[in-house]
Amino acid sequence: MRKAKRIWVVLLALLLMVVISACGGNNNEPPAESSDSQATSESTSEPAPETEQASETPKNDPVTLTVMMHADWAKGGPWEEIIKGYEEKSGNKVDLQIVSDNFEQLVLTKIATEDVPDVLFFFSQSSMIKKLNPEKNLVDLTNEPYMSRVNPTITKYYLNDGGKIYGIPTSGMNVSGVLYNKKVFADLGLAVPQTYDELLAISEQIKAAGITPFYEAGKDGWPLQVFSFSGFANVLDKQPDLMEKLNSHQITLDQIPEFIDMLQKQVDIVNKGYVNKNIFSGTYDLSLDELATGKSAMVVNADWALPTLLAKYPDAQVGMFPQPFEAGSFVGISDPQAAYTFKASKKVEQAKQLLTYLAEPETLKKYYDAAKTMPSWLEVDAELNEGTADLKPIVDAGKAAPFFNGLTTVPIGDFAKELQSLYGGDKTPVEVAKALQKNLDTAAKAAGLSGW
Repeated sequence: MRKAKRIWVVLLALLLMVVISACGGNNNEPPAESSDSQATSESTSEPAPETEQASETPKNDPVTLTVMMHADWAKGGPWEEIIKGYEEKSGNKVDLQIVSDNFEQLVLTKIATEDVPDVLFFFSQSSMIKKLNPEKNLVDLTNEPYMSRVNPTITKYYLNDGGKIYGIPTSGMNVSGVLYNKKVFADLGLAVPQTYDELLAISEQIKAAGITPFYEAGKDGWPLQVFSFSGFANVLDKQPDLMEKLNSHQITLDQIPEFIDMLQKQVDIVNKGYVNKNIFSGTYDLSLDELATGKSAMVVNADWALPTLLAKYPDAQVGMFPQPFEAGSFVGISDPQAAYTFKASKKVEQAKQLLTYLAEPETLKKYYDAAKTMPSWLEVDAELNEGTADLKPIVDAGKAAPFFNGLTTVPIGDFAKELQSLYGGDKTPVEVAKALQKNLDTAAKAAGLSGW
């Protein structure tokens, strides 16, 4: 009897424990003491799911993304409006960092010190991407769904390294040539020149009328490069394997007669007095002012200049024509700016979401309607500035080729500095070509390229 009684008591105790346990299990949250014991117990190999969720930041919690771009690029599109749209849609914030001076060096320093922005707007040439050490530092975007909508010409020549695509284009397929004041041409009865000799002839007429034929931004330096970039497009048309030979050291820049001739034509315009007298204090901004107001008739540059010019001078009558070397001259296509994100970013997923937002058709439409430049993306029907529209039929006809500095395996170095020396009479065209080739040789050897 006593033994049976003890068994009955034990059974009752066990039944009571089950009932109490079942009642506790109906709570929506675990008891505080249970949570504490799970968090501090050494014997628990994994925290309870509730504890793990509480310690993580939810994916939809707002974050602040740092976005870095060059000041000139910030002027080229409605970036404040686009970023505001992203912030409203995502709930995230964007710290937009605009850099004016020493942009490239600042970017490289940030990479070296692992202080990278979440999204970087940078150059898209292969030689510039290599500087970022993409395999180590950049997020591979090759298989992102939006990549199928990027113009194949862009992905063929730009954005990629080693077969992988690391960036998305964030500007247009800028075309280069001669920007000209249509009112000046009309007042003087001038026709658009088709050849270099015709260009010289109208320059003489413009000069005789007391107007500066060409405004050159010798102080800034970089605009001086566009003359050769545009002209080289004609060379590549006739010698499609030329860049392959140059990149494999089968030929050097000073061994390309057409390149030497281009440099000579460029300095001839200076020597003939067809440029502004203050050439070495001339700036890019001043060149746009002079062109828009008709104080200068022409500026050699690309259509990226048009949005800035027209924002300040909305009534300016500015068109474009191919830089004339021969009848039916080609135009040069510049590399677009591009956006990248870094593996070292602590907000990689949110940074990729920002890139996805930039690639959305509605965002692209908003950008290109404002920038009025030829889209780097497919199926974007955008308005164009008059100058860009002038050159669009030429591009559509296939008479365009990329700037040659975007096709070299390694950077060509400070081309602007060499051209400043050319304009100042310190170097001849051949000496400039040899100096650039020396830059290529040095960079190629440092990179361990075969053939050097």
